[in-house]
Amino acid sequence: MNQSTDAGSPLSGKTVVITGATGGIGSATALQLAQCGARLFLSGRNESRLHALAAQIEYAAGTEPTLVAADLSDPEQAARLIDAAQAAFGESPDIVVNAAGVGAIRSIEALTPGDFQTLIATNLLGAMYLSQAAVRAMAPKKSGHLLHVVGILGKAPMANATAYCASKYGLTGFLSALRAEVSRRHNIKVTGLYLGGVDTPFYDNPAIEMKVQRDKMLSADDAANAVVYALSQPAHLVLGELTLQPDSHQL
Repeated sequence: MNQSTDAGSPLSGKTVVITGATGGIGSATALQLAQCGARLFLSGRNESRLHALAAQIEYAAGTEPTLVAADLSDPEQAARLIDAAQAAFGESPDIVVNAAGVGAIRSIEALTPGDFQTLIATNLLGAMYLSQAAVRAMAPKKSGHLLHVVGILGKAPMANATAYCASKYGLTGFLSALRAEVSRRHNIKVTGLYLGGVDTPFYDNPAIEMKVQRDKMLSADDAANAVVYALSQPAHLVLGELTLQPDSHQL
């Protein structure tokens, strides 16, 4: 077993919920946070992938995360997820990282009603349900940090990404308003992470009809580094938004 954790990290001992943990960014983030000494509660839709990730984390960091399969587009599952995390940690989580998301990049003529519904349900409503449940849990202790992996298409429009951009622009607006509401009222930080193209299995999806040079993209580890950086800032600082793109500026 190759156990290696950083006891000196500001994230050591922090309780962290990660949704979308089985995706490329989510899994890389989970591994890095485990090596920082964080206590992890991981969620995703695919239970077998969750168990495979847990085995990786146990090998790399010597810690065993708690696992719960959940679909954030269901508000009851989102609420139960945070309740389960509180039960596992014995307190409300210090940090919630939302790396869950789905994509459909195709012409407006080719999009189906199901595409619109799925994108909004997961990328926007799921993030809102999760945030609401997290704020309700964090507010009594007057501390917490919510970080959502939004993506650069939450700020920059792109042809053939109308529905996807709508879901992500909506999330950007939601996070801006949420930050204004909970930062002073409850001392809860809200961070939006805007990444350019990240080479993950996201681009293996046949619904992503775009040609990309994957060797010029950000890596999942680059994305995870950005998450760790945002979460490691001193308590008196609020990193509201962080944008990271490859030097090729490829979306």
